[in-house]
Amino acid sequence: MPETPVANPVPPPYGQRAPTDISSPLFSVAERRVGQRAVLSVAGEVDISTAEELRTAIETAAGGASEVWVDLSETTFMDSSGLHAMVRARADLADANLRLKLICPDGLVLRVLKLTSLDRFFEIYANRSDANHATA
Repeated sequence: MPETPVANPVPPPYGQRAPTDISSPLFSVAERRVGQRAVLSVAGEVDISTAEELRTAIETAAGGASEVWVDLSETTFMDSSGLHAMVRARADLADANLRLKLICPDGLVLRVLKLTSLDRFFEIYANRSDANHATA
């Protein structure tokens, strides 16, 4: 009789994740256009395995847009890789005379932005309404 494989009870090495159910992804980015504005909704974890995907999404969204908003309301975690990707994206957008706004309510991600003083580098708004009023 063939043996049934068993899940490895040993946890993964520090900094690595155990395999997860593919029906509940750890990261997603959805783009929506509002006039000349590109709005990216980022959900889940932005880390070393997803940061480049975020940066690419921002870069792609910038095509044909006058400004890019990155909504981090549903982002549950961001490490230095994610911060670096957003800093690079902001620099690239600034070179193209485009604005990058972050929608980031109180929580873990905003705390990381404040601890790293990046809250002084990015335009950050608590919600889309506040960002919209600042644009007008």
